[in-house]
Amino acid sequence: MRTGKSVLLLSLVITALVSTARAQSWGVGGAAGLVNDIDERFALDGFKRSEVNGWIEYRMDQLSILRLTYGSMRTRARNAGAVLPSVTIPDYKERVNYATVGVSYLLWEGFYTSGLFAGIGGYHVKPDSLPPELAAFRDRDETVFGFHAGVDGEFRLVKHLGLVGRLTYHNISAHPHRQFLNADAGLVGRF
Repeated sequence: MRTGKSVLLLSLVITALVSTARAQSWGVGGAAGLVNDIDERFALDGFKRSEVNGWIEYRMDQLSILRLTYGSMRTRARNAGAVLPSVTIPDYKERVNYATVGVSYLLWEGFYTSGLFAGIGGYHVKPDSLPPELAAFRDRDETVFGFHAGVDGEFRLVKHLGLVGRLTYHNISAHPHRQFLNADAGLVGRF
């Protein structure tokens, strides 16, 4: 979790520093939030505190933004707690670090701005270690391709600083296949 806290802290510091700058083509932001593993089912009680991300964005025109994001999720491993004929796998977690590039299409709606976004990226799945006799049952430590899509909204706090809320779906081509739904809130500064 140290990496995640560092990314969030760095993003918030940069956001605070650039919030007084003038041109608004570039922006930086950071957010923290909840992760819901939706591989098998979706349930509202599945959201857990364990996601942080930071991003750099470039406004390409009035209604579109190019966004580079780095984030980190801490989730329950796919086969954690599984009962097999000869063994029961203990509960264990894994870290999913990701770097994505995406485009956001903005919808102007008065006192706030909402948007739809989508993109592609790389995801590194790193499961916690298990005792040697259970290592063969552990999820793979791998770097894979994935895509994301979602909706976001921004409430302007001051001229160059806004409060962002984002709901993101991640589809990761890991082995086994993974899907997450993230709900985040954070700050974005534009300069």
